[in-house]
Amino acid sequence: MNTYLKNIIALSKNWQQRCLLLSLTGRGRGVALLLALILFISCSDDNTSDMNVSGSCIVEELVLNGQYTATISTEKRLIKVKVPADFSRKADMEITSLKTAPGATANFKVGQHVNLESDKTLTVRNGDIELNYRLSVRNDEALLKLFLLEGVKGAINQENKTVTVAVTGNSGVDLSNATFEVEASEDAVCSPASGTRGDFTQPFLLTLTDNTATTTYTVLVTLIQNPVALFVGAAENVEMLNDEEKAAAKWLTGNIEGAAYASWDDIISGNMSLDEVKMVFYHRHCSSYGTYNGFVDGETEAMTALPRMKALWERGVGFVLSRSAVNYAIALGAMPDYAYPNNVWGGGGGEGSDLMGADPWHFYAYDPAHPLWKGLKAYPGAPDNALYTLDEGYTICNTTSQFGFWGEYEGGAPAVEARTGGRALVGDNSVSGWELKSFSGQFGKGGIVCFGSGLWDWNSPTPYTSDYHDNMGRIMLNAFNYLTK
Repeated sequence: MNTYLKNIIALSKNWQQRCLLLSLTGRGRGVALLLALILFISCSDDNTSDMNVSGSCIVEELVLNGQYTATISTEKRLIKVKVPADFSRKADMEITSLKTAPGATANFKVGQHVNLESDKTLTVRNGDIELNYRLSVRNDEALLKLFLLEGVKGAINQENKTVTVAVTGNSGVDLSNATFEVEASEDAVCSPASGTRGDFTQPFLLTLTDNTATTTYTVLVTLIQNPVALFVGAAENVEMLNDEEKAAAKWLTGNIEGAAYASWDDIISGNMSLDEVKMVFYHRHCSSYGTYNGFVDGETEAMTALPRMKALWERGVGFVLSRSAVNYAIALGAMPDYAYPNNVWGGGGGEGSDLMGADPWHFYAYDPAHPLWKGLKAYPGAPDNALYTLDEGYTICNTTSQFGFWGEYEGGAPAVEARTGGRALVGDNSVSGWELKSFSGQFGKGGIVCFGSGLWDWNSPTPYTSDYHDNMGRIMLNAFNYLTK
């Protein structure tokens, strides 16, 4: 029974009120609590409660094996006991001290031996009040879980305790004074501290410590000479991109080994080798272009770089094009110039305009079994073809370039496919994601994936807990495999 409801029941002044309240405990708690408050306010002082809710269920101390003292969080209902890194006897641990609030009793006793290889529930009762705590024994551990150098993700080798980070000369990162961030195992402290700067022009040492556990990692930075994947943009380097494009670029360079950023000037001048490139990601966040001619007039640098980009596509390189960049598929020759998206809106500098609620926006897959959707996290109770890429609290600016079902596209997805020569991927009374064939004429390897949906969003100006937004990365990894293998 809900503890708060117990307290209200106990304070009810006559047995009829208590019986009614008790009958409500199996139903919706919101209704029960509301009625309970009404009854409590209207009750008389004729009778007193026979329920005891005055005691405390606080655990004051717990010691195992006579030497391992617990850290107790009543708020989290967590009793955590740390043991040395090499401790291996958690299957038989003795409770040598257990102190609770006066009058309270527990389901474990002093002298009792407990198998704590897995968490156990410690229940404390005092009168009619009961609290459950999670009793957890954890070895000291000092492991690196995540390393970011100016947003670029490093590859962690736990066997030889190294971190390898790949950057390009045009990344905008000053390796002699670069900011790094780490995520470590619970309770581990990093030195130097996460969020500080260091000189990464030479091997850089990170030391993690958690009581008896100490681990030192060596960070090694390598310069990419022949990238296998490119994020292309107008800025000189990643740091000069707008926030939306920067987030997308940093995801690519941090999650696909050998990925790099290239400006259009790099492409035009030939300063960067494209010999090993297998996929290009072009995510353009700007005012939406209503026609293909508008895109051509607005993206002059991208159009100047077109000969080298078209040569890549003809060579079998795959492309992911999103937001306004979906029009680049026409420039490459993969889609007719009259088949540009007819339903476009948005703009802004990435400041955000739409805040997601408890059920964030989502689009629907035309083919739920498509390789692009492999391994995505499903939303509980949603249809199998509902794809979630956003979370509660996430804010998007909702710039969109998609196909609405009117005019030449009145026939829906089949009309879009017939006019573009492509295949519908996602939409919601629209086609906001589609794929086009490779230069050699097949879907998949060497093809083009287009996301014109506002839900294909990489940066939120408001804080949120990442959950379904992780699906963005899964889709991109799937796209890399789909377009390159």
